[in-house]
Amino acid sequence: MRVPLICSVLAFSLHAYSWTHPGLLVTDSDIARIQAKLAVEREPWVSSWAYFESLSFSSSSYSPNAVSDIDRPTNGDVLWHDAAAAFNLALRWRVTREEKYAKAASAILTAWGHTLTTFSGGDDRYLSAGLQGYELANAAELLRDYAPFVQDGWDAFANMAVNVILPLNLRFLNHEEPSEHNVLHFFANWELAQLASIQAISVLTENQTAWDYAIDYFKSGDGNGAIRNAISNLVEEPETGTLLGQGQESGRDQGHSALDQQLLAAIGQQAWNQGEDLFAFNDSLILRGAEYFARYNLGHDVPFEAYTNGIVSYTDISAASRGATRPTWELLYAHYVHIKGLEAPWTKAYLNYTLEGFGGYEKGIGYGEGSGHYDGVGWGTLLYRLEQSDLEDLTQGVTMTSSTMPSTSAVILSASVTAIPTTTSSTSPTANSSTDSLVSTTTGTITEAENTKPILGHAHDHGHHPSHAGGHCRA
Repeated sequence: MRVPLICSVLAFSLHAYSWTHPGLLVTDSDIARIQAKLAVEREPWVSSWAYFESLSFSSSSYSPNAVSDIDRPTNGDVLWHDAAAAFNLALRWRVTREEKYAKAASAILTAWGHTLTTFSGGDDRYLSAGLQGYELANAAELLRDYAPFVQDGWDAFANMAVNVILPLNLRFLNHEEPSEHNVLHFFANWELAQLASIQAISVLTENQTAWDYAIDYFKSGDGNGAIRNAISNLVEEPETGTLLGQGQESGRDQGHSALDQQLLAAIGQQAWNQGEDLFAFNDSLILRGAEYFARYNLGHDVPFEAYTNGIVSYTDISAASRGATRPTWELLYAHYVHIKGLEAPWTKAYLNYTLEGFGGYEKGIGYGEGSGHYDGVGWGTLLYRLEQSDLEDLTQGVTMTSSTMPSTSAVILSASVTAIPTTTSSTSPTANSSTDSLVSTTTGTITEAENTKPILGHAHDHGHHPSHAGGHCRA
């Protein structure tokens, strides 16, 4: 039985949870690593940074274009352009500490905080609220110790995030729209975007209740954003018997399947930086999905189990947009191979494929036009590429909580969630004015490492959700 979501603008929960700041897609250790690589002119960081700096969205002369209402089909680009600039400028400030970039990013976030009041345009409004919601919150998280923003823009932006964006994210996951009469109606990327936004706003405003809701929904929700629905089936790789994760949108097209990989990586990283290991959850199900996607999109066959939910039915995997790329594979590879020590051969191969297409380093938000270039922040080579010498510092003192890693035979693709989220008022942060490289520094591609890392488990059973997800989507 679903309990209606109760939203209270002034509801505020004090708790003993220890938040990490900045702690969304970028941490202080990420910034320090970028600074160190640039200081010694290390490739491919230098080339990636030069390209990053060249974008208009990274220029301190960028001016905000805030409007009161976002209707994604007509003016959604206004928001995603400003979100790109806010993030890039905030990141540029964190790396260089040149105030002009913080000032420009602050102006964007403050303008939207004072101006944005509604999202319109039917169901498409949820895409804008989700995708741009988590991007904007990530930008604000990077500015939380920039004193002028804390003093003059924080309250406006945080209140907008809490009162305009977050209620839409929660409403969608509570299936309150008439179009959600079937909770599996919408494709996975719609719900994954909401989860990423709830996570980001929760960390920004230190809202434990909303954070717990997002984590619980990811693990055991009833819609397609829950990991056991986003990865709808487990299938055996023909040559090895390794379990691969058939994505919920695999029968639709590969472009949206690529977006799912990007959003799953973002959700995993935002959780990881708060001490919650969703990457490992359910026997590394995110990785199983990435391996399935990468294998097929590199031109190899994969098994496909028929998929239906009463609205759409697929009997074969879709070749539409096969080979689609999104700037997310540096993150997935760094986490699973370098940090976790797992084998991810198809993820590695797909990373090298995307690096070749990008020109040797992973690009990021604002690198091209069209909504697909603004669905995530990217910049994976800058933010997540690791050399062997980086690993010890990165993993020291990391404590993960609340995730289990069952044996392969225990992989489960069904569960439920009953948590009730509430919104929260915002609290202002305190303002405070190698030789072991696994990287070819010429091409930026990932080279061979030791073949001693454990590979994902082989198939013991084919546990799959009895009601396969699907749905109508215009994204």
